[in-house]
Amino acid sequence: MEAVLTTKSKYMAIYEWLSGQITSKALRPGDKIPNESDLSAMFGVHRMTVRQAIDKLVNDHMLVRKRGKGTYLLSEKRPVLTRSLETISTYHDDIAKAGLEPRYKTLEARIIPAEEAVAAHLGLPAGSDVVYLYRLMLANDVPLVLEHCYLPADIFSGLLERSLDEILYKIIISEYKMSLNYSRNEIGATLPTDGEKKLLKIGDDCACLWVEGVVFNDEGRAVEFSRALYRGDKYRFKCSIGKYMCEDIVRTG
Repeated sequence: MEAVLTTKSKYMAIYEWLSGQITSKALRPGDKIPNESDLSAMFGVHRMTVRQAIDKLVNDHMLVRKRGKGTYLLSEKRPVLTRSLETISTYHDDIAKAGLEPRYKTLEARIIPAEEAVAAHLGLPAGSDVVYLYRLMLANDVPLVLEHCYLPADIFSGLLERSLDEILYKIIISEYKMSLNYSRNEIGATLPTDGEKKLLKIGDDCACLWVEGVVFNDEGRAVEFSRALYRGDKYRFKCSIGKYMCEDIVRTG
C-alpha cells in the first residue's frame, strides 16, 4: 500500500496513520508495528521522520520499544484519567474505567509519629502514632500518582501485616468493618521535585497537581489524610457545579 501525504506535517501524517491502525484495531496490544524502513518506503520519507512519529506514540504510552526486537502496541488507549470529585473514589476505579490495567506499588510502609499538620488533619495530638504509606499508582505500568497516606494507628492495628499493593479502601471496609462517609479535598498546581520526577518518569516540563484529602467515617472521625501528586499530563478532575446565585439579583429580582 502506498500512502499519500497531504500538506500536513509529514511526521503527523504518519502519526495519524498509525493512530488509525490502532483505533480501527488493525493493530492490537502485543502486535509489532511495521519497522522504520518499511514505513519510510511506504510514506516516501526519511527514517528520522518516521522515528519522530513513533516517538510521539511512545510518549503517549501507546507504543513500547523492545531493544533488538522492534516496536509494539502497548495499549489502544492513552493513559489519561478523570477523577470525579462528587464521590469518594480510588485510583483503581479511575484506571479501570479508562480500560487500563491498575497497579499499586508500595514504596514505604511504617508506623511514625504524626507531625503537627498531619495530626491536626486527623484530629490527633501531635506525635500520635500513625500508619504511613508511600505508594505509586500505575496504569498499564505507566506511573501516574504518588501518594503519602496517614491513618490513625489505634484503629488500624495490624494494617502493615496485610498486602498493601491493592485498594486501601477495600481493606478498610472489609477488614476493619468501617464505612467511609465523606471526604474534604483541596487541589493546587506544583512543580515536582527531582525525586518525584524520577518516580513518575516525567521531564522538567511536566507540571503536576497536588491533592490533599481527609476521609471521614460514619461517626465523623477522620480515618485517612493523604497528600497526593498527580501527573498534570495524565489526570483530569471533574465536578458538577450548582446554579449561580447572586444575592443582589435575588434581593432586587
